[in-house]
Amino acid sequence: MSRTEYHIENGTGIILMNDPERLNPLDIAMDDELLARFQACEADPAVKVVVLGGKGRAFSAGGDMRFFREQLDGGHYEKLDEILTHVNRLILYIKKMRKLVIAAVQGHAAGGGANLALAADFLVADETMKFSEPFTKIGLAPDAGGMYLLSRAVGARKALELCVEHRVIDAAEADRMGLLTGLVPAGRVLEEAQHYAEELAAGPLRAYELAKYQNFAVNYADFEEYLAVTERDTMHEAFRSEDFAEAVHAFWEKRPPVYRGR
Repeated sequence: MSRTEYHIENGTGIILMNDPERLNPLDIAMDDELLARFQACEADPAVKVVVLGGKGRAFSAGGDMRFFREQLDGGHYEKLDEILTHVNRLILYIKKMRKLVIAAVQGHAAGGGANLALAADFLVADETMKFSEPFTKIGLAPDAGGMYLLSRAVGARKALELCVEHRVIDAAEADRMGLLTGLVPAGRVLEEAQHYAEELAAGPLRAYELAKYQNFAVNYADFEEYLAVTERDTMHEAFRSEDFAEAVHAFWEKRPPVYRGR
């Protein structure tokens, strides 16, 4: 069963995550389907601009806690490393592809879901958006390029603050921080993102692609190395920490975690 939907409308490739009951989690299957959709958009001359959204009441709640528990209980740490490979391949592709990408965000954009939205070139959100980097809450460091992308968006100190405090940012605060390209009324984010995409599609697309290439060179030239070295090494350690295991089990046992700092 497909985890995504895709169609082309007025020059816009529209990709929708379609697992609304589970809040569109970024598991391996979802990551790989999304990557295939973006690759199709990049290759199709009928697609001028890409819009990424999520069906249901959330854009994406990020990682799947059930998956984490199953891998921890089975001692399958290599599976935790594997999911990092898949999501980072997706994030990097979005940043490096030629065509412009607009994230259309409603409801929760949390963890990997928040970083998927940050990977887009533009972020349009509606008034229901709840943005968060909750990794440290479960004993992890940010993954999916989160610390890197958030630092580029709001600065190093604010990025560290948001990740350490793991608080939820509403749409108005996200807009004040400069995270958003546009803030629209509830229920209209996909429509407004499509309108924006159509405006861009009518413009000088080659110039836009070259500008995106320049922007990557100026701001993200070492992103691939960061994902492959710094993030992979830190997540390898975090996945195997006692605090992560404690947080996952506390989540399912519906109790506060007791952290030991190791």
